[in-house]
Amino acid sequence: MFKVSYFMEVLPIIASKVNVTFELTIAATIFALIVGVIVAIIGYYKVPALYQFTRVYVSVMRGTPVVAQLYFFYYGVALYSAFVRNMTPLIAVAVVMSLNMGAFMSESIRGALLSVDEGQKEAAYSLGMTNFQLVTRIVIPQAVRIALPPLFNDVINLIKMTSLAFMLGVPDVMGAAKIEGARTFRYFEIYAAVMLIYWVIIFVRGILHKLLEKKCASMY
Repeated sequence: MFKVSYFMEVLPIIASKVNVTFELTIAATIFALIVGVIVAIIGYYKVPALYQFTRVYVSVMRGTPVVAQLYFFYYGVALYSAFVRNMTPLIAVAVVMSLNMGAFMSESIRGALLSVDEGQKEAAYSLGMTNFQLVTRIVIPQAVRIALPPLFNDVINLIKMTSLAFMLGVPDVMGAAKIEGARTFRYFEIYAAVMLIYWVIIFVRGILHKLLEKKCASMY
């Protein structure tokens, strides 16, 4: 039976590792956005030579499981790269998460850029706007509002993706749950605590998302 007293006891133990989850999420989000913007711009302008490479990259990252990518990078690539071999598990997980989610974010950003009507661009040129003015005053304000919802969904997926970090021995929320489970075998209460913690984190992110959307809507 579900033991409430043990649930209340194990909840703070598992929650104490939330900082690792936050560190992973923040680092992966920043680098995934950088990757996503670069790949999206290459795709939007169809830069010669680089465009085909980015299409393959996006296809591979979106079409293969994150677990396989994680093991391929940390155990496979490490055989041939001293740089990867010397990485800590935390950094390795952050790298794989960034590359994986960067592919998804790139498609969200590219779609937002493509959604800006060509007529508006032609009108901007007819008014004598430069390319820089066109991008900063016309394209970006509209693209940001369109890209924001899918990008926040990508961040939510990143938060949930951090649960895979324990597979490389990273002491995050799931890592703490695994240790407690091995000690007490009370998996019902332990993983109920894990689900509650992740739900609270994502619920708070959802509130921030709504506030940011309102802010963007009032700005433009």
